[in-house]
Amino acid sequence: MDFVIRRSYKYRVYPAKAQISNPENQFSMCRHLYNRSLAERTDAYEKDGTAISYNQQQNSLPELKKERPWYKGVYSQVLQDVLRRLDKGYQAFFRRVRTGENPGFPKFRKRGQWNSITYPQYRKRPDSVITVPKIGRMRLVYHRKLPDDARVKTLTITREAGKWFACFPAELPFVAEPEQGLPDPLGIDLGLTDFFYASDGSHVPVPKHLRKKEKQLKRLQRRLAKAEKRSEKYHRLLRAVRKCHYRIKCRRSDFLHKTANDLLKKSGLIFYEDLRISDMMRRPKPKQDGDGKYLPNNASAKAGLNKSIADAGWGRFLEILKYKSRHSGKRTLAVPPQYTSQTCSACGEIVKKSLSVRTHRCACGFVANRDLNAALNILRIGMDTLQART
Repeated sequence: MDFVIRRSYKYRVYPAKAQISNPENQFSMCRHLYNRSLAERTDAYEKDGTAISYNQQQNSLPELKKERPWYKGVYSQVLQDVLRRLDKGYQAFFRRVRTGENPGFPKFRKRGQWNSITYPQYRKRPDSVITVPKIGRMRLVYHRKLPDDARVKTLTITREAGKWFACFPAELPFVAEPEQGLPDPLGIDLGLTDFFYASDGSHVPVPKHLRKKEKQLKRLQRRLAKAEKRSEKYHRLLRAVRKCHYRIKCRRSDFLHKTANDLLKKSGLIFYEDLRISDMMRRPKPKQDGDGKYLPNNASAKAGLNKSIADAGWGRFLEILKYKSRHSGKRTLAVPPQYTSQTCSACGEIVKKSLSVRTHRCACGFVANRDLNAALNILRIGMDTLQART
């Protein structure tokens, strides 16, 4: 079946030294517009409960440019996109109010927290040089060819850790590969000792990208906390902290993509646990005795566990695995996670064990790695689910 898919193509750009101040000034003006419009909406809502719409604020932009001529240095559609971002945040706020969640107004953006501008109707295809409205021509590293049938929809200029990028979201026709015989089904169990353990016995250790850089980050952050605010040393250390985080992010992303590719080369059908990762990372509730005194609730240990789960990137990995499998004509399926580690994959008996016990031993004589036993159970549950559907 033919359908349209959306992909984003990201390229490194090198603005000239004289150009760098231009997008930085635009970031600053966009941030000010966002905060001004947010304050306007917040005041109206708190005063009499009225909601200012996106159209109202968009129609006021010409008057705003007359009052504050420096906004003329920003392309008009970029300013409109700023208001759209704010409108999305407010729509999410009202949705939380309706569902009874803790609403919380959208937050004001601090200095340095606005690092992108979007041109919603940019249709030019990238080349070795791109022309950006209100900025000019910039050199682009065209390392990956954009398909001939791709339709460029927008352009976003971003800055990450001192590096500049041009992002081209595009639409292109996609012919889904027909599902093959889906050979070599696999069950995988995600973990923190091994990133995953597969039912065929293969496993990949957790790379621990954040943990490996933790000492360096702590040292930089201590020095940053002691530096005088807004001094030259402060901004130099701030750039170093951002660069360290950016490297961690890039290494994690590279690992997740390569691991997903390797799995899909081995198998056409992959089963995984349907984990609620956000629930797993919640802080433990405080405990109190009869006198109202707080009791130990193991919060510090849970914080370390949460950091390890976030560092592993399970959620991002599953997203990558799912969309890559669809594009290659393969399949993934989530199975319920209950008792996959406690159930013996050989006889089906429940063998209770704590997280510290890494070996599964059953009265039937079956002995295996705890995660391998779980992966075998995931495979069995997944195959049973498929047979029941057919």
